Amino acid sequence: MTSEHAISYDDLERRRQKVAAARKPSTPQPIETESEAMQAINEIFNPTLKIPVSAGPYRPPEELSPEDFDAERDLDIRKLAELKEVFLLFDTDCDGLLSKDDLRFTFGALGCESSEELLEEMLKEAKDPLNLDAFVELMSFRTVELDPEDVLLEAWSKWDLYGTGKIEEKRMFEELTSYGDRLSDSEAKAALKHAPLAKPKNLEDPPMIDYPAFCHLLCGVRKRKDVAEGDEN
Repeated sequence: MTSEHAISYDDLERRRQKVAAARKPSTPQPIETESEAMQAINEIFNPTLKIPVSAGPYRPPEELSPEDFDAERDLDIRKLAELKEVFLLFDTDCDGLLSKDDLRFTFGALGCESSEELLEEMLKEAKDPLNLDAFVELMSFRTVELDPEDVLLEAWSKWDLYGTGKIEEKRMFEELTSYGDRLSDSEAKAALKHAPLAKPKNLEDPPMIDYPAFCHLLCGVRKRKDVAEGDEN
């Protein structure tokens, strides 16, 4: 059935082409990349195993004294986010300062006993008042000689051939007592005493060290030297 108002296919195609020609081309919107701070926050709440690309043989970080450390330049932004989180947990009365009462309450909540002498000694090391900036400065000075986390992670990953994030505890013990600057059995046991172990899949699995978690415990708050230099350029 036809109609006097029917439009032919050719007419429809001509109209479509006319409309398409008149339409303004869309301007692609730039893709916003995550800031370094947001990347650090996402990594804290959604951690992933990222083994750094090898930069060659292990090199200890350049020696620095607390006076040489510049938090704004040398501090790893991921560690800054973690220090802020720790500060907020310690600041039990939410006044922006850490007091003796804050420390006493925190130690008690963790099940640790704290004497007045211990609390006084801890506060003596920090600037007064102990606000967030003073806390970050104190923790930076306390860890200034420790390796950055990615340096430790790269070094440990040499034994992780398949990128699993785990290394057999027995193997690391043998490495520490057999090669390089060999440790005694007691020294090696002490070195691995607090190493977090990965949850085994079955009873037959040997104890496996969760070395990314271990590196997170052992590291300092400094940036890797080559990363810090790259930021300055």
